[in-house]
Amino acid sequence: MHFPEPDRERARQYYAAGYWRGDTIPGLIERAATANPAKVAIRDASGAAISYRDLVAHAAATTGYLAGLGIGRGDIVTACLPNWWQTVAVYLGVLRLGAVVNPVPTAYGRADLEFALAKCRSKALFIPGHFRSVDFTEMVAAISTADIRDLPIIRIGDGAKDVGVPLADVLAHAPAPMTPGISADDPAAVLFTSGTESRPKGAVHTHNTIVFGERAMASALAIDANDIAFMASPISHATGFLHGVVMTLMTGGTLSLLDIFSGEAAARQMREHRCSWTMGATPFLADISGAIAAIGTSLPDLRYFLCGGAPVPEPLVRRATGLGLRVLSIYGATESPPHTVVHPQDPIENAWLCDGRPLAGIEVMITGEDGQPLPAGEIGEERSRGPNTFIGYLGEPQLTAKDFDAVGWYRSGDLGRLLPDGSLRIVGRLKDIIIRGGQNISVREVEDYLLGHPSVRAAALVAIPHPRLGETACAVLVLKPGCTLTLDEVSGYLEGRGVARFKMPERLEVWPSLPTTPSGKIQKFLIRQKLNETKDASKP
Repeated sequence: MHFPEPDRERARQYYAAGYWRGDTIPGLIERAATANPAKVAIRDASGAAISYRDLVAHAAATTGYLAGLGIGRGDIVTACLPNWWQTVAVYLGVLRLGAVVNPVPTAYGRADLEFALAKCRSKALFIPGHFRSVDFTEMVAAISTADIRDLPIIRIGDGAKDVGVPLADVLAHAPAPMTPGISADDPAAVLFTSGTESRPKGAVHTHNTIVFGERAMASALAIDANDIAFMASPISHATGFLHGVVMTLMTGGTLSLLDIFSGEAAARQMREHRCSWTMGATPFLADISGAIAAIGTSLPDLRYFLCGGAPVPEPLVRRATGLGLRVLSIYGATESPPHTVVHPQDPIENAWLCDGRPLAGIEVMITGEDGQPLPAGEIGEERSRGPNTFIGYLGEPQLTAKDFDAVGWYRSGDLGRLLPDGSLRIVGRLKDIIIRGGQNISVREVEDYLLGHPSVRAAALVAIPHPRLGETACAVLVLKPGCTLTLDEVSGYLEGRGVARFKMPERLEVWPSLPTTPSGKIQKFLIRQKLNETKDASKP
């Protein structure tokens, strides 16, 4: 696999400044394990409590098993697993080998999973046998591509199909030492992110880019080995993987994982495990706040609730604050993981008035259409640059050049302005994406699927406001003469093509035509305006 490489001049600068230090993720975690081997590294909802000693032992067995398959340094291993302790052992086992971990969400449909495996040329796949309502053994058995169909599969638990080998066999394998010579500039993770393109993009991060970002965040929030992190955000996403798994374990803390979220379960586990901080999108904050209020309990050990992934509504923050939660807004992207955060010493109202100040060592600027910086207060595209920034997209040099300029600035595609105190405020988007509960939906990807339906002549997917999820998707379709479609039929069609459920439209409109410009470009602002008018007119 050919990976993008760090820019040599920026790498020299980052090493000279001490931002990059040559540490690797598995090296830091094993250092924490050596310092306190009996300490609990991970608890999860099953009741398991895994020590650092046992975590490293399970990871070493995983390393040995994968090495026996011929997998080595620079190979990519995909893991589609829930928030279980075994998932963390798999990640660490892959990284100890010098291989690259590719975490993908269990919310992925078959099409997404097949795409990720092909894009990464993955050498192995870890899955649950069954999780929530999905049988993953049936999903992978339905993959028809030959080079993916023959992939080594390791499963946790059983499903309807007898595929792969159980994880118990892997953990019983003879342990292997960490591969010598792993470089901090080696790729460590491929994290897929949905943007305006029709397919997800694989952002490549090295050990250095990840470790710097997590050190900067831990420093800003004074997070250390005494902290217990609660993570209900999937550890297959950037939030859970980077800030939950990596930051917690490299600092020697304890990670509390919840696999199936509800506000009540989260509040209960956070209280029982005495969690000191957490991070999640607005639905997590809304539901946990609601549970605390309903149960009449509190979370006395929780210092921070980091909230991002979508604009944080003022009423929600005020409500959470009244329940004793300190909400800190945070902003970033998979390519440039949260690079601004409301710092603990900032005023409480900053949680809804801005999206935080840059972490130390990271630059943020607002630019006009010509790419030149704009003064504070003016609205333009938000760009960021720093030692935390990804090194490029896997196998996509043209997309890398589009989003990541020659001097290291990542173009977010978001509109923002800088405030007098240096804080950032995001005010909108240039990108055509829908953010549903913190998960990005590529509008173009779903529209391409809709246009493949034999009854559809034209299609537009637009965001509609939702009180809990922030946004959901509405499909506006123009049908061919004599055809009809219902929302259930659309959902069934998309499901049959392996589209993930969270990407499916939750509202359907059938119109005779779509508003367009003279050149034929669909005017989505007019569609949103008409949908809002229809909604308002329906109110009593």
